[in-house]
Amino acid sequence: MNRHEIIALLFQNMETITVMQATVNLLVAFLCAVIIYTVYYFTSKDVKPTASFAKTILLVSLSTCLVLMLIGSNLALSLGMVGALSVIRFRAAVKDSRDAAFVFYAIAVGMTSALGVYSLAFIGTIFIGAAVIIFSFLNIGSRTYLLTVISDKYDPHIEEEIRKAAGNRYAAIAVSSKFNHETNVNIIETVYEIGLKKGTVELCRCLSAIEGVRSVNTVLREDA
Repeated sequence: MNRHEIIALLFQNMETITVMQATVNLLVAFLCAVIIYTVYYFTSKDVKPTASFAKTILLVSLSTCLVLMLIGSNLALSLGMVGALSVIRFRAAVKDSRDAAFVFYAIAVGMTSALGVYSLAFIGTIFIGAAVIIFSFLNIGSRTYLLTVISDKYDPHIEEEIRKAAGNRYAAIAVSSKFNHETNVNIIETVYEIGLKKGTVELCRCLSAIEGVRSVNTVLREDA
């Protein structure tokens, strides 16, 4: 194979995309991105999802669609695009693997829209979105909390109440003791890692009712 044949191979299959077709592809990608962010918004655990993530989903979906339309089946452009994208470095840390999954969701929709398979783009978007909503409402899995109990003394009733609420999904990860010279009372602070599905309001109420418990504090750590 000579040089001219190699060049012809690299630049073959150059498909011409009309303005109308490109517009429809981008429009489908845009509509699917709106659906994706709507699902993200209503299933998010944050009080108010950031607007920047909405822009991220939209830009990722449209950019993927545009790049794939540009590359098509051309080998030379695909190799050049790999080299161009290799210089990009993302410095922002993804705080939740769920956010990364939604970005991949947007990429898949952009690719499908660029190929012109609109029915697959809409069906895939709606099907995955429905699955996310169903799992969100079913509340499958539990959340991991850090429970801090400050008491005058060790009381087995504390762990009994925790066991009732969390089953076997709890463990004491830190215990500290200090003497209060003003009251001449030894104060014990115990930190538990517990997994709960329904929140910690009822557990905190039960623990606070135990004699000798001074305070109870919970902090959501992560999804288990």
